[in-house]
Formats: sequence, structure tokens, C-alpha cells
Amino acid sequence: MKFGRFTVGFAAAILLGTSVVGTVDAATYVQRSNALSQYSGASLRLLNNPQIQFVKASSNYGWSPNSSGRTTIKSVHGTHWTLKTKYLLPNTHMALGKSSRDVTNPQAAAFSGKYLFVLYAPHQFHGKGFVVRYNRGTLDHMSLTKAQDSLTKQTSGMKVGPMFNVGHGQSLAYNKKQHSIWMWRDRADMKPTAWSTLQRISMSSLKPNKAIKFHMTNHGAMVPAGHDLTFDNAGNAYWWGISSGHFKIYKGRLGSRSIHVRLAKQQLRKQTGTHQQAMGYNPHNGRLYLVSDDSIQTLPARKLNGRGTLRPSDIKYTRFNSHREFESMIFDGSGHALLLSNRNPELLRSLKSY
Repeated sequence: MKFGRFTVGFAAAILLGTSVVGTVDAATYVQRSNALSQYSGASLRLLNNPQIQFVKASSNYGWSPNSSGRTTIKSVHGTHWTLKTKYLLPNTHMALGKSSRDVTNPQAAAFSGKYLFVLYAPHQFHGKGFVVRYNRGTLDHMSLTKAQDSLTKQTSGMKVGPMFNVGHGQSLAYNKKQHSIWMWRDRADMKPTAWSTLQRISMSSLKPNKAIKFHMTNHGAMVPAGHDLTFDNAGNAYWWGISSGHFKIYKGRLGSRSIHVRLAKQQLRKQTGTHQQAMGYNPHNGRLYLVSDDSIQTLPARKLNGRGTLRPSDIKYTRFNSHREFESMIFDGSGHALLLSNRNPELLRSLKSY
């Protein structure tokens, strides 16, 4: 995809927050040109996806029925899924003895090689959070209870990063093409802003080391940033949003100092649930997974190109009845899904590949 002409302003800064907890921010490139390809309402087409069932999120999410052992979540409608606990994650409010490092509220996860990265956004810090890097080999050889009880002190194979601005924190994603991890720096309350920021997270220091700030408007109308994020094998970024009750899917291409974004011309008529919890990409089958609580629909990414060639039969749907919060969905190279949930924090792995 070609990039339009743009003007980039560069501001390098490492800032200390004025709150009790210090935060770090990345050097930022500002893209002055509009990042979004313009489109007309007449060019958009609404695709019916009648198999989708809207799942209303509970005001009180459920807890794991087995707080220190393996849990199984099974589908109750649509494509059959069974997910079983793969990793129990640390469950302390004070990792390494710091009250700011509460790891009971994971928001997003990403794989890169031997590492699992999990982003945490403690409620009390309103948009600030941190990343913990887990060596997957370490977790594989730990008992569930030992993993759950770790990080009360320094633990081999686990690294806790510094605090930085994460916004709502649901968008951590690995870009295989660039071998890097990115996320939105949105608002904690997810309200729209005139400017959008994507930030790259160092996989060694676990803090932002680059950010691209840009704006999106369509014929003068502001288009808000995303709150979830995933990448395909070619490095294309995807996120989704809701407009008039319908799904809109965006596809972006990151340059070294800029981003170019296109709205998929096909919108989905029915949404999966109350909250846009996550978006995942499965490299095994080339499909995108749009995740709400207890509700997932999936579609082939390649059929979003151009005018779009999606058909209703391309959409697959699965509903669960766990009453738990679905925070993030990632896939391993074999096509197995890993679902991040909390209460208690854990990753559940699908028993079959997709």
C-alpha cells in the first residue's frame, strides 16, 4: 500500500507523571497528513451475518470455578470450542512488593518466540499500566499453584516492566513482520479523541520506545482510534469498531514514521456483544477473530481487500456460557487459540487447532 505525502514532526521525551506513580513515554512522530483513505457512504455495503447472537455482558463477571486448578470453558452454540487452562498467571496485588504492580487485572497478551507478554492496567491508576514478560518455558515447567503464587518477589523467567500510559490497555499485539509489539495509547474511558497514537513497546525494557501520532477524518468528520489491535503475517494492522450498531473493520499499514488506514467496504450487520474486548489473527487459517464476552465471530482477513468479497457463509460464530470476561485472544503457530481471562488471571488454550 502506498503512503501519501506527509509531514512528520519529531518530539523526543521521557516524562515523569505528576501522579504518585512515575510513567515513561516514547519518542513520538507526528503525522500531519490525514491517515485515512477517504470513502463515501454509498461505497459501503452491509453484510448480513444472521448466525451471530448478541451477548449482553453481565454487570458482575463470573469467577473461575477452580481458582487454583484447571478450568474448562465449552461453547454452547455455533462452531464447537473447548478451552482448558494452559497457564495460571500470578495473582498478587503487589508484584515485587510494589502496590503499583497489581497483576490481578490483565487486559491483553501477545506471543513473541519464547516469551508471553501480558499487559496490566490497575484500575486505581486510570490509564497507566505495565507489561510483564513471561518465559513460556518457565511457565511450562511450573506447577499451576507455583505460577499463580509467583512475583511476590523476583522470579526467574519473569520480568516486570515500568509504568507507562496504556489507556484502556486492551490492544497489545505482536507484529511478526516488524518483530515488534504495538498497542494503542487511547483513553482509559475509551472516549474518542481527535488524534490517535500507536506506541511500540520494547520487548527488552518493556517500555514504549516509539510512537506514531496521527489523525483520521473522512470528508471532515472525525474517525476515532481503535481500542483493540492485531497483525497478520504481512504486517497489516486490524482493528474494529461499532457504528450505528454495525461492525466496521479497519486495516492499517505501518511505515517507519507514519500509518495509512483503510476502512473495509463491507460492514457486518450484527455485533457479538456489549464490549469490544479483543481482536485476534490466526496465522494457521488466515482468519480474524472479533471477541466479546462469551461471544466470538470470525472471518477470513483476505476477503476484506478492495470492495470486499465476504459472504454470509464466510462468517463463523461461537457462543459460550462462562459469564467470564474475555480479555484477549491470541494464537500459536499451530492454530490453537489462547484466551486471556481474569478472576483468576489465566490463559486457556483450545483443545483443537483452527
